[in-house]
Amino acid sequence: MKIVHVTWMFTFGGIETMLVNICNEQIKLGHDVHLIVMEDSTVESTLYDSLDKRIKLHYGHRKNGANLLLPMLRLNYLLYELHPNVIHIHSSSMYKLILAPWHKKITNATLHALPKPKNTQSIDLVPRVFAISDSVRRALLAYNGTESICNPNGIRPELIKQRQSGDWKDMLQIVQVGRLDHDDKGQHILIQAGAELLKRGYHNFMINFIGDGSSRPYLEGMVQKSGLGQNVTFHGMKSQSYIFEHVCDYDVFVQPSIREGFGNTVAEAMAAKVAVVVSSGQGPEEVIDYGKYGYVFKNGNPIDCADKLEVFLKHENDQQQVEAAYKRVLDLYDIKVTVKTYLDKYKRR
Repeated sequence: MKIVHVTWMFTFGGIETMLVNICNEQIKLGHDVHLIVMEDSTVESTLYDSLDKRIKLHYGHRKNGANLLLPMLRLNYLLYELHPNVIHIHSSSMYKLILAPWHKKITNATLHALPKPKNTQSIDLVPRVFAISDSVRRALLAYNGTESICNPNGIRPELIKQRQSGDWKDMLQIVQVGRLDHDDKGQHILIQAGAELLKRGYHNFMINFIGDGSSRPYLEGMVQKSGLGQNVTFHGMKSQSYIFEHVCDYDVFVQPSIREGFGNTVAEAMAAKVAVVVSSGQGPEEVIDYGKYGYVFKNGNPIDCADKLEVFLKHENDQQQVEAAYKRVLDLYDIKVTVKTYLDKYKRR
């Protein structure tokens, strides 16, 4: 099967990392896989290097903010030349750029986040739509009535080093991995929770942020104002291979997102046998089966987040939960499962 994936950008992020894993797994299964990146300048070298070399990369030659006419013609030329069996777009707004009816007919789209105007353009016109979690599927249906197929994101658990030790000692190491964008990712909630723990008399914890983004100066300012200078470390951007090797060094993974469709990093922490604490009402809570495989705090509530972290500081956390969470990831969130679902659905017209 010849599969052509199309994306606007190829920068470091959850969508792009997921796309690499999907493409690599599909070509491993013997399919002819192509990737079209519309904005050439966004190709991140570490992502490019992680692509299987058998995957053919094509460029749409679009400059950010430029007119779409020439890139649209380029895209359709590539589709004509490649003659794919399946087209898989990773932003529904691309559907309007595909001109040929026979190409439109074989197009699939994945909604990689909770729906909003920017990521749902033309989504109701796409023949087959996938949602990365049931939370996203239900939200899209409520948002504009579009039906979609739930196909949860997958990770590569075999590449993730597992935590060996049991309970923590001396200093509780808390980690949060992701783009520093507090409006969506909620890192400020975790900092406020840390300040609350200080008020309660706890000093034996360290909050580690792995990732970078536009919110870093704001978050660093919050840390200083909260008196958390000795309890928070910003490690900056790290490669996926680094995270897979080192997430097991931490005791608790926290995902404080305000808006999150799935939460790949939550599943990765579970695969590393690290306990997880997530915000309520969206994808990460679904990943841990609403509290069965991790701890849930009220979305946007730093006091409740501090309450959940205090459970660990008191050594009262359920250590058996971690092993069960690991097994859940293997059963539901392995990339092999995700790709099998995509391939099965591609074949159905």
